[in-house]
Amino acid sequence: MTEQIRFTGAQQTLLGPLYARAMDNRRPDPVLGDETADRLLDRIDFDFRRLLGSGDQMAVILRAKQLDDWAARYLADHPDAVVLHLACGLDSRAFRLAVPADVRWYDIDMPDVIELRNRLYPQGPANYRTIAASVTDRDWLDEIPTGRPTLVIAEGLTMYLTETDGVDLLRRLVERFEIGEMIFDAVLPWTVTAARFSGFLQRTGASFHWGIGDPHALELRVPGLRLRQELPMLDLPGVAKMDAANRTIAKFMNAIPPLRKAMRLLHYSFEHRQREKVEPTGA
Repeated sequence: MTEQIRFTGAQQTLLGPLYARAMDNRRPDPVLGDETADRLLDRIDFDFRRLLGSGDQMAVILRAKQLDDWAARYLADHPDAVVLHLACGLDSRAFRLAVPADVRWYDIDMPDVIELRNRLYPQGPANYRTIAASVTDRDWLDEIPTGRPTLVIAEGLTMYLTETDGVDLLRRLVERFEIGEMIFDAVLPWTVTAARFSGFLQRTGASFHWGIGDPHALELRVPGLRLRQELPMLDLPGVAKMDAANRTIAKFMNAIPPLRKAMRLLHYSFEHRQREKVEPTGA
């Protein structure tokens, strides 16, 4: 039985990464080897071919692989962590990685996305849950246990948020979970305007709203956040797997600083410390 997709705007963009992961799995030398994405593609009634070009597909795969590697490293060091996968879409990261039994993994997305996800995916293990909510809502955070190291993953999310919503979300996460890491992709501010010419965004009806310039600026706006690594997409190890035409484009973009960092991955740690109350001294 196939599922018909009626998503529009930013929600429809989740289909592009699914298609990219499925196409990667059909390569003789896949980067991710996401067999789940390959199977899901056959269960969804949608013309995926119009979404992404070959270069876009590889960029999505390289992004996912780096986030997988960072997440796997964190879980190896913190086998009792809580993982929040924000705007998870139809991603199979929770099943792609070797998640320790004591980890608590939460996939969060809009109610209609989670409804579709729950129909497409078999029931997960006991340490896995989905939460149907917008990530900018406040109530869903009450469902997540605190007191554990926390990993926040957001892939293909920040640019679709407003700056106000994005910064507010990061602050609330740091304040509630106290210690952990955040890994997500971001675009430069100038790409918010340039994105209107993106074929992918035009076809889905989505638009960019938030570009992050200096990643250290978030440290000032979100107390407790500390940048560990800024990694331009063009520096990812798998770029060599692109076809010749896209490698040439990547080489050209790498030589121009504004283009080189147009899309990159950001890796932060965070630690929230309550301010000590200072009693006023008498005269």
